[in-house]
Amino acid sequence: MAGTDKPKGRPWKEIRPVNAGAGRLAAFLRAQVDGSGKTLAVLAEEISYSKSQVSSLLSGRIPPQRFVASLIDATVPPPMRERRRSEADALLYEAVHPPRAAKPTARAAGAAVVDLAAVQAQQIETYDRLTRALEQQAELRQTAENSARLIWILLGMIHRLNDRVGALGRKRDQSAVRDKLARARSQQAKAESELGRAEEKKRQAEALAGRLQEQIAALTEELERLRGQSGGPAPADGLPDLAPPTPPATSPDPEGDDFDTALARATAINDTDGDTVHRITTELGEPAPAIVPDNPSTSPDTPNESARELRAEAEAAQEDGDFVAAARLYARLTEASAGHLGPDHPETLRSRREHAHCVAEAGEPATARDLTAALVSDQTRVLGADHADTLRSRYELAYYTCEASDFATARDLMAALLPDEARVRGADHRRTLTSRYAHAYYTGMAGAPTTAKALYEVLLQDQTRILGAKHPDTLNSRYEHAHFTGEAGAPATARRLLAALVPDRERVLGPGHPHTLVSRFLHAYYTARAGDAATARDLFAALVSYETRLLGADHPDTLLSRRHHARNTAKAGDPAAARDLYEGLARDQARVLGPDHRRTLVSRYEHARSTAKAGDPVTAHDLMTRLLADLERALGADHPDTVTGREQLAELRRRAAEAGSAPA
Repeated sequence: MAGTDKPKGRPWKEIRPVNAGAGRLAAFLRAQVDGSGKTLAVLAEEISYSKSQVSSLLSGRIPPQRFVASLIDATVPPPMRERRRSEADALLYEAVHPPRAAKPTARAAGAAVVDLAAVQAQQIETYDRLTRALEQQAELRQTAENSARLIWILLGMIHRLNDRVGALGRKRDQSAVRDKLARARSQQAKAESELGRAEEKKRQAEALAGRLQEQIAALTEELERLRGQSGGPAPADGLPDLAPPTPPATSPDPEGDDFDTALARATAINDTDGDTVHRITTELGEPAPAIVPDNPSTSPDTPNESARELRAEAEAAQEDGDFVAAARLYARLTEASAGHLGPDHPETLRSRREHAHCVAEAGEPATARDLTAALVSDQTRVLGADHADTLRSRYELAYYTCEASDFATARDLMAALLPDEARVRGADHRRTLTSRYAHAYYTGMAGAPTTAKALYEVLLQDQTRILGAKHPDTLNSRYEHAHFTGEAGAPATARRLLAALVPDRERVLGPGHPHTLVSRFLHAYYTARAGDAATARDLFAALVSYETRLLGADHPDTLLSRRHHARNTAKAGDPAAARDLYEGLARDQARVLGPDHRRTLVSRYEHARSTAKAGDPVTAHDLMTRLLADLERALGADHPDTVTGREQLAELRRRAAEAGSAPA
């Protein structure tokens, strides 16, 4: 495609690829641009790259994956986009992972020029070594770039998972929510693990690339010396092109959870880049990065089980949600790592961190808090107070403290972390913003909603400036700002804030996203708190209809919305409609939650009250009589709910008597 004229623009510059795969990728991407009819100026604006960057990346350099994906989206019509994206991904893989060049054989030079032939053979060998060193350096730089992008993506994912865990944690009494919470926490641990791997791969790749640069300089100097001796053409003139590798098999993006998909991709990238670093380390003769050694199957330290097997079993237990087993395995792995590598080795510290996480997921956040407090002390001593692992463990210490319901201490721990993160990472770093979000949340949960509201207001200004008003992190802060505004005594203001948030979340996340649905719920809730029961009733009715279609009538979120719909229907002055809503709700709650669940009993209580208000005190009396018997059996005669039911039954008996139809 070199030299092809672009519509409405100047001709393309010649493609000068770093390898054959990069050349094929550049030609393919140029063809998409040509087919779209867009100029570079228009394209650059659409994909958020400068015109010069686009031109350079389409001239044979290996572009980042984000550039390739953005260009395909901007130039290819939707019906063909998935196919072209797969083709581009295969070409990018080919460019990033070129095969080693086959070692060429020097041309026969004739008996009279044996010395010259020997020099040329040495020249070819040196050129081969230089070519390989350049290929290795390009691979390592791409690996470091991949890791840097992956670190950024994982930081954002961890923040979103923190939000999800926090939101689900507030509804953890529901069985379905507990399953979601366990899964989200498992994903959280996986994301943190992949983040640590990406950070380590980036460090290793950059260190190896630096060593290769020294080797490249020496080989270049040697090649120039040999060229001077031979007086012949550069050996590249007779070298074959790199043969393209077989493109990797592609498959359609599987349906399922977005986080699982993203984490699977992160793991694949880390695995691929880890293989690259390990292979090049081996080729250069460097010692491999230290890991916990694999013991033979007869090792007295861990009988019949290697350290690698222990880690694999622990990670598998995590994936399966068996955190009790995972905690036990990580405890054994920590002991093995400490014995082989020492208590202060990074692998030992990493295993301790995973152990604490699994202990928390197994339902013991207070123990996880204590384990993490000890880990922070050791990381500070070994790695330093400003090390990324130390800062991350301090964040987790505050998190586990919050999970142990000590919100005030969690708030204070996060307040102490904030200035250190701002100093080390920068005030505008995503992790610093995440910690500020957590600090505001813990402050509100510690009983200071007004202060939390003020903290979120300042955070929102910075997030809007750094991330944009519609960024998911900014939207999360807008949600909590509205929530604590309402809890601080301003439900009308909270209602207004949520009314503005709901359409933004629908546009950014989609109408069926959990964050969108919970925003709609809170909007209706604070509408009721602001005194507008009729509008709240209508908002809850619309939400129930949508959740029933999306989640099902028996889903815990749907049941909760149905309860508030019935409550606000009663408050809006329609007791007959409320009676019917409570009757259906109580029946479904008894089937889903159980007949003795408190929410089932509460709905039966409200059903009886609404029946009385609808003008049928006799039926209401019968309903309350049966309910009181169940309250006494399930909760006991002295429970406050039982006492309230007894008082309400007496009132209904009095009203039925006044109506002249007292029950026998």
